[in-house]
Amino acid sequence: MFHVFNTMANSTRYIKYRQAPQKDLNIAERSVLIKGGSGMHQKHLGTPLGVHTAVSDEDMDWLKDDLHFKQHMTKGYITVRKAEVNPEVAAAEMITHDPKTDACPVIPQDFKDDDKKETIKPMANKKKAA
Repeated sequence: MFHVFNTMANSTRYIKYRQAPQKDLNIAERSVLIKGGSGMHQKHLGTPLGVHTAVSDEDMDWLKDDLHFKQHMTKGYITVRKAEVNPEVAAAEMITHDPKTDACPVIPQDFKDDDKKETIKPMANKKKAA
């Protein structure tokens, strides 16, 4: 079982066609749907790797030869993992700063506690006398 992570917003269906006897019409022989929706507002919790789709070994053997699937992998939209995904290991691998979206969680090291503290003086909304 392979685990495919997709960072694209849309789902993608990869289709293998065979020629019909009329040669004018191609017939869909096999298709694999890779789920999308990364970065979209949903009620599900997303991962930094993208949206997860489980793919069988036979489908993955065919997908590795598909031109569009190869292009998506080389451009970094799709990541494939063979091993079982352990949630604890996956959480440890999550980076704290995502360079693609420039997002990171706020941590205590982000706030500096300097000795010199400046007080902000409140401004009065007083109109000048005419």
